[in-house]
Amino acid sequence: MAHQLKISELLQFAPFKQARLICGEEGLSNPVRGVNVIEAPDVTDWVQPGDVLLTNFYSLDRLRPLDAFIAKVAARKLSALIVKTGLFVQEVPEEIVEAARRHRLPVIEIPRNVLYRTIVLCISEHLLSERLGVLERFKEISDHFLSASLANQGAFRILKSLETFIGNPVGLYDEKLQCLAGTTGSSVSLASPEDHQEGALFYTQTVAVPEADNRICNRHVFSVRVGDEVRLYLTVLELNGELEDVQSIAIESAINALALDFLRQQAVIEVEKQFRFDLIGDLLGGSALPSSELHRRAGLIQWDLRRRHAVAVLGLKAPSKSSGAASDEVQSLERLAQLLTGVIDNAHAQIRGGHIVLFWPAGEGREWRVQFERRFAELSALWSRSEERATVRAGIGEVAADVEGLPRSYRQALDALNIGIRARFEKNLVFFHELGIYRMLCRLAPQHELREMIPPSLQRLASVKTRARADLVETLEAYIACSGNALETSRRLGVHPKTVLYRLDKIRSEAGIDLDDAEEMLMVQIGLKILKMEDAAEAA
Repeated sequence: MAHQLKISELLQFAPFKQARLICGEEGLSNPVRGVNVIEAPDVTDWVQPGDVLLTNFYSLDRLRPLDAFIAKVAARKLSALIVKTGLFVQEVPEEIVEAARRHRLPVIEIPRNVLYRTIVLCISEHLLSERLGVLERFKEISDHFLSASLANQGAFRILKSLETFIGNPVGLYDEKLQCLAGTTGSSVSLASPEDHQEGALFYTQTVAVPEADNRICNRHVFSVRVGDEVRLYLTVLELNGELEDVQSIAIESAINALALDFLRQQAVIEVEKQFRFDLIGDLLGGSALPSSELHRRAGLIQWDLRRRHAVAVLGLKAPSKSSGAASDEVQSLERLAQLLTGVIDNAHAQIRGGHIVLFWPAGEGREWRVQFERRFAELSALWSRSEERATVRAGIGEVAADVEGLPRSYRQALDALNIGIRARFEKNLVFFHELGIYRMLCRLAPQHELREMIPPSLQRLASVKTRARADLVETLEAYIACSGNALETSRRLGVHPKTVLYRLDKIRSEAGIDLDDAEEMLMVQIGLKILKMEDAAEAA
């Protein structure tokens, strides 16, 4: 921190050995920023804050009233008035002294033998030395932060250096006002910069600091721009003292270093994203590259392909009457992908072909499936709270033992997702092994041709849309699922066994279905699956 010359120190310099302080002891700590020698009546128009004014009162009569003169120079924040006596005045006029006392303005008397030039040179040399010290400090600070950025030390190191330079706690917040790093006071939430004046370097908040017994302090918030956009906010808490002008050098250098670090991180993220996109494309498409090369490339982004993985495909199913634009669907998918990264740490996932493709580490047994179901439930809950109308659905393939098996797992995941939707699976997460006969039906023929495979007897039963007929169809489906066990069927449906037997008789008599014919029952079972798919198509 650069030292600021004070009036009390000025009196210790050689030209002031014969000087005498007449009044204004309260102003001895006033800073000395410049020196002026003016004998003109309009001297008050030229005084700058922090100046000391040298005068012999050559124009004393034209400065009257003297109390008004002192009031004007005090209002201009004059640091001290130095009066040479023995030429035009033998002593400092009492009117000047009284007015200076009222304004706490130091008045210093020097004898006529002390040359103005000596005083001006002494003060100017000291001020020039101060300025050179500030420039050297500026270069030191700028070089430090530039080196930190080029050495990839990161935002936290930059913040620690800034805190050391300015002696006050600092913090860093993202564009959503979430704290990224910081020290004392960072727990205090950052208010929205809505009232921040456009073009201003910073805005100021008054905050209570919990770590300092809720002391009230000013917190200055500086915008960190990357290009034309504000991407970060740097905060400085005046906990240990007010900011001084020279400290703005360190703050400005830190802002530039943080912007450079942010830009570097974004560049790394973009390169990694493209690298990951190419790698996943090779894994899903069955690359001609040897597996050792794929393992090496995955290792560069800390992805261990030696582990077994199952590929999952996540998509969004919009309400049947929704007709959103394609751009809206893409944005929704991007929001879903962002939520996914929050639910699953270090997720190896990517938007591809209107879906999100996720590689899920799979171990032995069912535990990995249970973990995936739990994460999918968390993701669905978060998505439902985001006021999105579309439903999250997912299909997941079988475990690939090695990288060569990943394309197959990917195709299975797509089947699980698409067939699960077409076959009207009640749950939104479908594992490939759960598809059963629906895989064959969906690949066999278009929906309208599949109806020809429904046995006429089942068509007769299902053609009449009444509650009684619906009960018969439901009973038939449960009877097949229970392997022809009427007692088990009654338990499954929650009805009396006699009710089941009665319904089975009605199925035989009204539809003509032979429940004891194994081949016919196979066709009826297939027909029931097709009817379920038809219901899904009609609902859509």
